[in-house]
Amino acid sequence: MTMHSVKITSDGRIQIPAQLRREMNLRAGETLNLELHDGTLSVRRPSKTLERIRARLAPYLAPDADLQGDLKAMRIEDAQRNAGRG
Repeated sequence: MTMHSVKITSDGRIQIPAQLRREMNLRAGETLNLELHDGTLSVRRPSKTLERIRARLAPYLAPDADLQGDLKAMRIEDAQRNAGRG
C-alpha cells in the first residue's frame, strides 16, 4: 500500500492523485461516498458501499431476499396511505 499526501484547499477541496484515480478507475464527475470512522476517512464508490452493507446484513436475511423490491413496495404503500390522508 502506497501512502499519498494531499493538501486541503481553503474551500475544503482535496485532489485525488492521478495514480489512485487510475487504480480506482475514477472519472470526472463520478460520485463517491466518504465515511469517517475513528479518525480515518474512507473513500468508496457507492457500489462498494452497497456491497459492504449487504455483507453486514447477510447473516440476518434469507438468501433469496429482495431488499430493493421490498423497499420499493414499502414506499408505494406509504405513498398510497399518505395520498388517502390529503
